[in-house]
Amino acid sequence: MTAADEPPPPPAELDLDEQIAIYQREFPEVDPQIEKVVSALQRLNRRMNVAYGRQVADLGISNAEWEVLKALVLVGKPYRLGPGELAKRLGLTPAAMTHRIDRMVAEGLVTRERDESNRVRVIVELTDEGRGKWLDAMRMAAGFEADLLQDLSKEELATLGGMLSRVLVRVDPDAA
Repeated sequence: MTAADEPPPPPAELDLDEQIAIYQREFPEVDPQIEKVVSALQRLNRRMNVAYGRQVADLGISNAEWEVLKALVLVGKPYRLGPGELAKRLGLTPAAMTHRIDRMVAEGLVTRERDESNRVRVIVELTDEGRGKWLDAMRMAAGFEADLLQDLSKEELATLGGMLSRVLVRVDPDAA
């Protein structure tokens, strides 16, 4: 196959202003300022998710496993939760959570033991290995995030953080 026979490469993502201009042409009622903010947030979210995914993959864990490690760290020492509570926090079915925990136990990231005070209950606990992976991921993310936001002053970061938090509450009232 020659270069002339190859299909053209897919178009690159449009510049935000070009995208908004098309939106306005096709849907004149659109507010270009709102659309620009929302489109920029969507693009930033996609790119950040890809970057974080690569970072945790470099550590030998998946995004899904990272979410479990994070949930356990967020409850504080001794970093323990029941599988049902983990599933609820992560928006998973109990079956999906069980599968995820099985993998993580096999990888040494968490343990799963019977609760001594209630033998029917199971407790998932972060291991030293799991906490180490979480810390390594946090270090990598902190470097990436500092680089990403390096052009903003401390005041701009505080303002942006406040504004985004206010917007987040509109879609998740519990985020306050």
